[in-house]
Amino acid sequence: MSVEQNKKSLRQGITLEEIFGPDGVLEKKLPNYEYRASQQVMAEAVLEALQSSQSLCVEAGTGTGKTLAYLIPALFSYQRTIVSTATKNLQDQIFSKDIPFIREYLFPDLRVTCMKGRQNYLCLKSFREENFETKARESVQKEWQKIGEWVEQTETGDRSELSWIKDNDPLWRDVDARSENCTGQKCSYFEECYVTRMRQQALNSDLIIVNHALFFANLALESDEIGRVLPDFSLLVLDEGHEVEDTVAKYFGRQISNYQIEDFCRDSGKILNDLELDQLSKILADSQNFFSFFPGLDGRYSLNLYRHFDDQIIDLRSQSLDKMQRLLQSLQGFYHHLMKQKKRSSDTDPLVRRLENLTSTLDKIFDFEETQDVYWYQKRGRGVFLYTNPIDVAPILQEKVFERVDTTILTSATLSTNGDFEYIKERLGASDSDELIVPGEFDFSKQSILYVPSSFPEPSSPNYLKRALKDIGEILDITQGNVFLLFTSFSQMNQVYEALLMKNGFSFFCQGERPKNEILELFRKTPRAVLCATASFWQGVDVQGDALRAVVIDKLPFSVPTEPLVAARIKRLEVAGDNAFLRYTVPEAIITLRQGLGRLIRSRQDRGILAVLDSRLRTRRYGPLFLESLPDCPLTDDIQEVRRFWSMDFLSE
Repeated sequence: MSVEQNKKSLRQGITLEEIFGPDGVLEKKLPNYEYRASQQVMAEAVLEALQSSQSLCVEAGTGTGKTLAYLIPALFSYQRTIVSTATKNLQDQIFSKDIPFIREYLFPDLRVTCMKGRQNYLCLKSFREENFETKARESVQKEWQKIGEWVEQTETGDRSELSWIKDNDPLWRDVDARSENCTGQKCSYFEECYVTRMRQQALNSDLIIVNHALFFANLALESDEIGRVLPDFSLLVLDEGHEVEDTVAKYFGRQISNYQIEDFCRDSGKILNDLELDQLSKILADSQNFFSFFPGLDGRYSLNLYRHFDDQIIDLRSQSLDKMQRLLQSLQGFYHHLMKQKKRSSDTDPLVRRLENLTSTLDKIFDFEETQDVYWYQKRGRGVFLYTNPIDVAPILQEKVFERVDTTILTSATLSTNGDFEYIKERLGASDSDELIVPGEFDFSKQSILYVPSSFPEPSSPNYLKRALKDIGEILDITQGNVFLLFTSFSQMNQVYEALLMKNGFSFFCQGERPKNEILELFRKTPRAVLCATASFWQGVDVQGDALRAVVIDKLPFSVPTEPLVAARIKRLEVAGDNAFLRYTVPEAIITLRQGLGRLIRSRQDRGILAVLDSRLRTRRYGPLFLESLPDCPLTDDIQEVRRFWSMDFLSE
């Protein structure tokens, strides 16, 4: 449909004013809804971008209702739209909360598919035919029976329907539909496969809701017909756009580990003969010889610039090249053997694909002519993981997204730094996008106060923890609990948590003790609760009302400069003559800090205390850059002023 027809259709049917305006459809039909001028402004900007095929960066403050502000105009375009958001939980929220309303009152014939990665769906072949070892394990027979009962009822095969399955449950890995074990159309269950059904449904859908991991993994696998699940589309919404850069770097990178080699050999051994088992033994031996070369304790290290204990800089790629080549030769030899035997059975097809991936990943990591990537490795227990990731994702996004898609809407509550989009547009290659900052609907000046102490030890000081515990204790006393304590490191979190356990009268929870959703639900229901958490709770967490009265952040969330990808980004800017601290480190930390503080005020009725226990906001030259980007609320370094704010707030109720 042409742009003019689009405009005509909107005029003849219903206008955005009639939907978003005062006394409009939303205000009349959506429970507990109040007119939001900012939401209407955003919706109009999104529609204009769609009609002019122009990309748009839009920051929508908390409470704007940005999901409906981009969804409804997108649906008036009558083109297939993909909405990609940060997490599966946010996907489910859009699908189960916003879509039913839109269908009932605006688009009754709307066809929608919610798509997740293949590993979220059950593989019927694995469940019904292959996992004899799993069935035989007495410890999981009850769980296996429960999955069987679910298979008889489910229409989607989506593991989210099984609330009792934990995130890392090995039982699910035995039966999930990951592409490495898939035989595609040769599978006897292809027609009834849940992934096949999902693809077919998506081909017939107007709107497809995905997460960033699936979307960018799909773009990176465009030539892989089994791994690729998304159909073509014209319009793209990247919600929670502040997370795009790291997601692209991850999924356009490559990874190989000793675990992958071991899993491949184990799976191969199940269907191959004794002669082939000897070849697998050689692969395992060469793998052990190669991966055991990499030094260090648990942590992340550069492959190019590993610092030895005597401060000598070592290029581990060069030093491990011979061992890598022996492993590569073993893998390639086995690959040629399987190719000769391929007509024997479709069961070897997944093994061939996995071998192709393993060998191409080794080639990529040991490509000494490639200078656009960072090469690093991680040690976790006995696991060694080798990675390569693009340092600059802007060219990838320009080629794969902005030059290919008619319109891309990039949105989040935190996209700008110091009032503009220069940082995010440069990082993501969105230089030609229009810009819009829509203020939030909440009055931070009345609903909150920001406490930033000035006479306070800096985080590197040995006296910092003692003073931080004192101020945290004061804030707990003021609010009587219901506090998020957000940390930039696990070590700091654990120290504070252990110290606070001695403080009577509060219920303390710590990240890692339970699954994230469970711990959040406990926090909401438990009086005088205090939650200690790190990065995963800084965003995408919504606790409304009196259950959350304060958010306390220990220090400015600067990225660790020795992290391989961070170090590579900094070095790239420095080589170009830029100030990497001001161009990258500070803007990234500003966005992260805004996300963390954004957990507090989630409705017009919320009120509470924001605190950042980092005096560098007041004493360092970059401090004002942070403060100017934070919510417009009273700023104080006097804890008694915080106490007065809280007392006045309660007295006014």
